Amino acid sequence: MAEYTNLGLVKHVKAAFKLNTMYMWGGILREITERYITQVSGIKGYEKQYPESRKAKLRAVIGKKYYGVDCVGLIKSYYWSGKSDGGTGSPNYPEIGEKTYPDVNANIMYNAAKVKGPIATLPETPGIIVYSKTNPHVGVYIGNGEVIESTLGSRGDGVVKTKLNDFRWEFWFECPYITYKDSVKATVSRCKLAYSAVARSAPSVKAEDKGKLAPGTWVTVIVGSDTIDEESGYTYVKIARGSGYQWIVKSALEK
Repeated sequence: MAEYTNLGLVKHVKAAFKLNTMYMWGGILREITERYITQVSGIKGYEKQYPESRKAKLRAVIGKKYYGVDCVGLIKSYYWSGKSDGGTGSPNYPEIGEKTYPDVNANIMYNAAKVKGPIATLPETPGIIVYSKTNPHVGVYIGNGEVIESTLGSRGDGVVKTKLNDFRWEFWFECPYITYKDSVKATVSRCKLAYSAVARSAPSVKAEDKGKLAPGTWVTVIVGSDTIDEESGYTYVKIARGSGYQWIVKSALEK
């Protein structure tokens, strides 16, 4: 039996990102056909998500090697692929009901997770799942502030690669149905600013200015995030701010 890991999940979603995809509620990364449209649109609770206008858009890509998948389906299609690096079709799908690889929604997957936390403590571990509880949605964190998710809206239609700050992710968790290797738990510390510092979108003097933080401001610093900007020679540290991360010069931290 294949071993499903966080590193394999990342390979799976990166491969899915390169495919032609469309968002389908209940979809598990199977090729879009008339039969598949009928099948998923008939799932109890999804009927209203498939008006004739949406079905028409899906039918327009039949025969063009497009795959349909929703947000949690992108993750489930990995451990139903039968391969450690993932793949399309979810050939092992009806292994539903089995405790190891169950068919669950985003909320149930999050609730089942043993390792989880608020987004401000997101570990730099590729394959971590990011989650919105307010508007139930999940994506796969692939590292370096990037997420691969299946979505429908302003960020695209189907599998897309986005920035962590592009959506109001609220929590992170380790998918409870796969094994996490090279897992590094985030360590944070609370520090006060000795002088004002500009928060930036990346560890560079040329990165986008996200506003100035006043002296005496308390910030949550991700320990071990020290990064040297070759342009300026300054050392930057990552801080949790809002629903994501920003960067400030380390020298601004009170000793």
